Amino acid sequence: MKRFIKALIFITFLSISIVDAQEFFRLKESIGMPLRSRSYVDLKGSPYFVNTWSKGIIKQSNGQSIKDIDLKYDQLQDELIFKDAKGQELGFAVPVTEFKIDYVVNGLAKSSLFRNGFEPFRGSTELSYYEVLYNGQLKLAKKNAKRVEEYREYNSATTTKSIIERTKYYYYTANKLFEFNADNKSIMAAFGESATPLLEYIKENKLNLKKEEDLIKVFSFYSTQLHQ
Repeated sequence: MKRFIKALIFITFLSISIVDAQEFFRLKESIGMPLRSRSYVDLKGSPYFVNTWSKGIIKQSNGQSIKDIDLKYDQLQDELIFKDAKGQELGFAVPVTEFKIDYVVNGLAKSSLFRNGFEPFRGSTELSYYEVLYNGQLKLAKKNAKRVEEYREYNSATTTKSIIERTKYYYYTANKLFEFNADNKSIMAAFGESATPLLEYIKENKLNLKKEEDLIKVFSFYSTQLHQ
């Protein structure tokens, strides 16, 4: 009987050890991987969405969510990175499909939501991230694409590297993106029959489509007043 109990204890311990080992390797795979080589020395401008490490929440392609993680979004590489407990900068081994990042601008707390998985559009891929500005009946997204441009001042032997940023807006349905320019033509294309009352709303409230906050108001008005 004692031998049976000892054998049972051993088998139980072995089973727990195997499960623990499997869980360890599963977690190890999902946590992170080394970053690709990159150098931002002597570069004017920031390659990041926010320069400092900011707390955030991520959703991965395997359904796993992780909260309260230190994040940076590298817009030059279009890649999300994180910092582990040891301070090491890592990339995600399991693709991140959505993340929300909290940050402070001029003393004001803000948060931004980013998603990928959209149909490829003019050079983008399904892995390209877009910031979701409004998530209503018709959704509004933004892409801040960054690149490095080199130039040399007149009579100078020094080459300067600068970050050049280009911002574009999109509306989307069913993960299909459509470019949105801040003009009446885009309003007509995006909102169809609702364009006329929307243009009246813009005029009455003196909204400027070049301002992001006003653009969000237009999409909000459409979803809450014209398309209930």
